[in-house]
Amino acid sequence: MINYFDFYGLPVKFNIDEQELKRKYHEKLKSNHPDFFVHDAEKHKEALINSSLNNEAYKCLSDFYRRAVHLISINSIEFSEKLPADFLMEMMDINELLEDVKAKPAQDEIQKVSSLITQIESDLKAGLSEKTKIFDHTDPVDANILNDVRDLLLKHKYILRLKETLANIAAP
Repeated sequence: MINYFDFYGLPVKFNIDEQELKRKYHEKLKSNHPDFFVHDAEKHKEALINSSLNNEAYKCLSDFYRRAVHLISINSIEFSEKLPADFLMEMMDINELLEDVKAKPAQDEIQKVSSLITQIESDLKAGLSEKTKIFDHTDPVDANILNDVRDLLLKHKYILRLKETLANIAAP
């Protein structure tokens, strides 16, 4: 697996200097643009590969969630989709509320479920922010923190699906 942080010479952190990332992206974009090598087939092919890698790396590192998954992956932490049982039990109540709202959509009930989901999402984001800041200032790499971040990311992904389901119910 290619380490995009190394590709740009950036520190391996969740919270990176995004302006520095953008600067390095443009720098590589200029130096590897295929149009500069139209008269040399080998260099043109290499520039195409490097340009594609540059775009892929930037797309990954410029998005917090993709960057987090990448960081976890390059540290050999398995990224399974298995959610903790206690979280799933908590979500069972929310899913029951969603089913009730789906069966009988009422604005006050939709708002109630929406508020619950928003609060859970807010708590997850706060936990994610805290864990990523700790990781960014910890050396050597702490696999326990990475596992916690992975779990928080998976929970957040689940919450986003609940929000989407609620939005579909609320839509006229």
